[in-house]
Amino acid sequence: MTVVTEVSDVIRVPDSGSKSFTADLRPVRTVESFVDGPGPVDASAVFAVFAKQAGEGIAQVGVASPRSLRSGLITVERAAAVVTYESVQQVETGFTYRCGGVAVSGVVRSWRRPRSGIMQCDAKKPPAVDVVREVAALAC
Repeated sequence: MTVVTEVSDVIRVPDSGSKSFTADLRPVRTVESFVDGPGPVDASAVFAVFAKQAGEGIAQVGVASPRSLRSGLITVERAAAVVTYESVQQVETGFTYRCGGVAVSGVVRSWRRPRSGIMQCDAKKPPAVDVVREVAALAC
């Protein structure tokens, strides 16, 4: 699931041809990698299995999603009300860890694939992707 980590306020681009700009971003959420269970768990062993199954680019335990606070350079070709945002793919699953006849269940979470995006608030079609719907609800 992709989740928004930062978003700008609406930027109104006038109808005067191409315009390039950057935008201030405000934090929405931080996604941090962790292993959580109700009892003693070998967090590094649990996370190693999770990371192998999740695949390349997964953030290690304790690493928070990146913060930009400022967007990259954006160019808009026509009049529009736009919002820029940052997001990451959040990866989470349940686990059961067995050691010495004791089973402990919990959750392991991480993130990968940081992305930047821009959406048009005044577009005629409603957003079709979950992350863009979230951006629209947060900022438009």
